[in-house]
Amino acid sequence: MKFIALILAFVLMLAPLSACGNEPQVIYGESELYSQRDMDRAVDEIMDSFGKMRGCVMYSLEYAGDEKSLSELDYCNSFEEGGEFDQCIVFKSTFRSPINGGGAWEENEMYYWTWTLAREDGGRWKLLTWGYA
Repeated sequence: MKFIALILAFVLMLAPLSACGNEPQVIYGESELYSQRDMDRAVDEIMDSFGKMRGCVMYSLEYAGDEKSLSELDYCNSFEEGGEFDQCIVFKSTFRSPINGGGAWEENEMYYWTWTLAREDGGRWKLLTWGYA
């Protein structure tokens, strides 16, 4: 019985390490605006940028919902002269900073950021802002 308890304790100890894989948990929720493919393309853009944040580990990305995404469209268009975007999508994230910190990062800290992207006529998503919500 002690052997089984020891094995179980070891497995539970390793469980958090599995969350450190390359792929975050993506929570799509419900959307009447975007398909999973639309969201996957936005997630790809986020992860491309996130990959430049050396030492950080993304745990989850969650679609912030249709209402939030619609409410940010005017804000997205404030980035472009003439306001050309007709779609906006917003994701919330949870990630950990580098273990030893460095630069602007606190050492081994959890961060909760929002990522805002926009596009025109169903084209490629453009990441416009990211950071604290």
